[in-house]
Amino acid sequence: MFLALASAFAITQALEDAAPLSALQQDVEQVCALVPEHYAYFESRAAHWDAACDLARAEAAQSEGAYVLAVLEGLIDALYDTHINLNTNNQTSPWLIPSGSQIRVAEQADGQVVVTDVRTGSRAEGLDIRPGDVLRTINGQAPMEAALRRMRTGDTDLPARRDWALNAAVTGYRHEARRLQLERDGEVFEATLGGFPARRTGTPVSYRMHAPGVGLIRINNSLGRDETVAAFNAALAELGDIDTLILDLRDTPGGGNTSVAEPILGRFVQTRTAYQRIEPTDAPAWIRHVDPVAPYADVALTVRVGGWTGSMGEGMAIGLDAMGRAEVIGRPMAGLAGGTEGFHLSGGDLMLWMPTYNLAHLDGTPRHEWVPPARGN
Repeated sequence: MFLALASAFAITQALEDAAPLSALQQDVEQVCALVPEHYAYFESRAAHWDAACDLARAEAAQSEGAYVLAVLEGLIDALYDTHINLNTNNQTSPWLIPSGSQIRVAEQADGQVVVTDVRTGSRAEGLDIRPGDVLRTINGQAPMEAALRRMRTGDTDLPARRDWALNAAVTGYRHEARRLQLERDGEVFEATLGGFPARRTGTPVSYRMHAPGVGLIRINNSLGRDETVAAFNAALAELGDIDTLILDLRDTPGGGNTSVAEPILGRFVQTRTAYQRIEPTDAPAWIRHVDPVAPYADVALTVRVGGWTGSMGEGMAIGLDAMGRAEVIGRPMAGLAGGTEGFHLSGGDLMLWMPTYNLAHLDGTPRHEWVPPARGN
């Protein structure tokens, strides 16, 4: 009994003598606790989370009370999930994927890294980088060598993690340009990417006649803006009597809200229609529906998607496919997994956003794994 009391006293005294945690240290501890409890895909990424937390704790302790945002950014990098982010950044923060990226790359079976998609309106497109170009170096380093900068702990051979790290490396940080060396048909050339990733468009939607009887409406990364619904309806009315509509979702990397997306989807159905499967981690799955919005758009519908079709844009694409209402054409989408919720850190303004439930096509395919049935640009 005496030994037990002595041990309890020693522990209490040690806690009292310990220096109070800094704000950064508190946030590290909170993130390390929140992720296992709430992150929908934690089980598949749990193997090196403890090591990542230990590294973040050491970095936070060395910050001498200064709030170093990069410590938290490095910690969430360990989850290699582009749908996890903080609600703030600074000049040294990494660009978010896909919002901040200009190209997408993939590692081939022979070890080469190849460009798979290029963002419309980006500097990369202006520099004539094309899908199929071989990426030889990033700032003088081999692509995988550069990727290791973002893979600080854990298994570097996991394919999903390597893919994330390669794209993170080529997307880079806000304060530094990326000098790329590429090869096409045996010819080597260089391109430097930096600055804001793509042209900004002020209007929520753009529209035009694509061909006789064929209209085109492009969503300009505006699925989170309330005015987008009215702008979409006005564009549809301006296009007039068309037989076919092309809905271009290739510039929706910022995602959005169902309150914007569903009224747009509602123009293409005549009865209440199921369009997406919601899969909570702690409750039965359920089906989300869209209600009709008059007047019904009685047109053949083609949806264009690509690497910058993100989150709510992906939800619209899989929904229109599941409803049998559209032909979806394009390259693989952004692959942003699940639906996100925000968690305040230490009671301040800083928030951690992460997926807390899975989203899926009506056929059960996870939204982030679904690919368009028809290939196109």
